[in-house]
Amino acid sequence: MSFVHKVGSLIVITIGTVSLLAVALLVVDIVRLTELVYPLPTWQDYIEPMTRLLWSSILALIATIISIVSGIWIVRGFYLQKARKTSIDRLSIAFYFPHFIVALYVLAVANSIYEWMDFYHPTFGFLEILLAYWLKEVPFVVFYLTVTYTSLDLQSRRIIYLFGGTKWQQFVHVEWVAIRGQVLELFLILFAFILTAYEVPTLIGSSVYPLFGPTIFEYYYSIDLAQRFMIDVLLFGVAITLVVSTFVLFAWTSRTRQAYGKGRHML
Repeated sequence: MSFVHKVGSLIVITIGTVSLLAVALLVVDIVRLTELVYPLPTWQDYIEPMTRLLWSSILALIATIISIVSGIWIVRGFYLQKARKTSIDRLSIAFYFPHFIVALYVLAVANSIYEWMDFYHPTFGFLEILLAYWLKEVPFVVFYLTVTYTSLDLQSRRIIYLFGGTKWQQFVHVEWVAIRGQVLELFLILFAFILTAYEVPTLIGSSVYPLFGPTIFEYYYSIDLAQRFMIDVLLFGVAITLVVSTFVLFAWTSRTRQAYGKGRHML
């Protein structure tokens, strides 16, 4: 195993250990609250926070997909066609700012537009959140995929082209083979972050249905211990799902990268 792979494995193990510790602390809090909360919440009590979790999952899924697709489109245009460099330069500016700064920028621009239009609909809040995440996450996707695209063997694309292959076939058989592991990693990273994020939905999400990030803060610090118990249970389920998905993804990408590396070495 190379030094880079060792460092990568150590990072994953460290993050996994911290995540498992967080899950253990949630279990301790749930057990403690079991003795303090009476009666315990029924399944009807979970409908509202579960609805917020579902709504946040839909938003996180949409924001993650459009960010990844846009990032791939931009980085492909630059490294394969030497185009869209201006787009990369402009988007990379958002990479260096925190999410709440980007959210404030979106909020200020949106308010100016609404004043000019003299019209507002609550649906716009949903679009503002998507725009904020798009501006912030696309540069991250481009940065994440840059190294892979700089090392792509473009000769393989030309061979497929000479044998009558379409652009889609070139992408699937050359690019997708190289980036699919990273795309899955990006999907998990972005989805997990957006699902539980607090800053963006708090700043510009007041007009949409309450999202899961602000709900975590609201329920956890509520004087009603039953609400804290419910959010602990939901967080436990979310945490277990994400931790298991992360370890499965890490195991899968490790094997595929080794196989891809051997294949390139043989070429």
